Amino acid sequence: MTRIPGLQSGFAWWLPIVTAVVAALIAVLVSQSSVSAWDADVHLWARDGADATEYAALLLDADVQEAATSRMMATEDGLPVIDGVGVELTDTLIKLTVRSSRQADAESLAVSLAHAAVSESIVRYGDESGLDMLGLVRPGARKVSPATELAAAWASAAGLIGGLLFAWLVATQAKSPSTMLGRLGRIGLRPVAVISAEAEQAANQAVPAPSGLTVGATQERGSATDDAVLLANAINPVSGIVAFVPLDDDSAVTATLMQSARTLAARGRSMIWLDGRRPAFEIEYGPPPIWLSGTPWSPIERWELVLRSALRAGRRGGTVLLLTDPLSDADTSEIAQAAAGVILMARADASDEQLVHAQLLLGRARLLGVALTHAQEPDLRDFELAQMSD
Repeated sequence: MTRIPGLQSGFAWWLPIVTAVVAALIAVLVSQSSVSAWDADVHLWARDGADATEYAALLLDADVQEAATSRMMATEDGLPVIDGVGVELTDTLIKLTVRSSRQADAESLAVSLAHAAVSESIVRYGDESGLDMLGLVRPGARKVSPATELAAAWASAAGLIGGLLFAWLVATQAKSPSTMLGRLGRIGLRPVAVISAEAEQAANQAVPAPSGLTVGATQERGSATDDAVLLANAINPVSGIVAFVPLDDDSAVTATLMQSARTLAARGRSMIWLDGRRPAFEIEYGPPPIWLSGTPWSPIERWELVLRSALRAGRRGGTVLLLTDPLSDADTSEIAQAAAGVILMARADASDEQLVHAQLLLGRARLLGVALTHAQEPDLRDFELAQMSD
């Protein structure tokens, strides 16, 4: 499996740092491109005369605001411009907030607008006017846009969280192989061959199905990744009984196994094929006669009959390739425990739970590996790459 550079224990620790820095830089660039805005605050007191809301309304009057700007000194850019006005009332205390694009203009416009409102209140209410300006809430104007530092902080936090999530996804993907071969390795099983449905179909057309005890000989095909050759390589170091145990009824690959036997025969090995699947070795025993006495009699178990036949064939100087019933059969486990080696045949779409359960059922059997059947293209490609790396 290809590891992403910089991964440490499968986790891209550097990724959250990169995303946080990039997000902060983007936030700074975006905020710097926005128009500047400055706010200045002035307090006024409605001590007498009209209601405080009426005095507050003067601050929002367009004519009063125009009078305030006309009193300002023009620059080369023209008269200062009021970009926004906010008014807050707390009983008789009025807080005026004026926004402008320049810091000096915001403070001057706030004071000018407050004076213009006081003058307008005297015009409207005469001596009964009781609106006074108390002064600036704080000296100088405060910057409200762009909030570069705040934007960078929030963006950095969001980038950090996003980077952590992405790194977690990358690590999860790295730890969860997408192909069956990766899952086998994680469970602790060794793949010895990967056989596609097309390959088995072609083998069935090329090789007749065996029956009974068979000794075969053929020429080995040249491809190093040939399915039969790979199975033969797994069988080659074992002497005695090699049991092929299908995980289920759909796992058997009879023709490919037969080709493997012929491949080993071509290498000079004495190979004996024994098909132990039902209905073979199913013998009906009737009850013992009533006159039989002595040691209690019991019929021979089917698995014991299969093993006796395999051992008898092996004593004639050959390695016995024994094809068994599916692993769920009660006799299969006994045969696997007594065999010199076991190859589990499983479909490539078998679940992790099925494979782990198979390990438990095989128990102390010498498991040589797993032959995958009905494999897909990713499994075939990964297995070929693994053979090349070996």
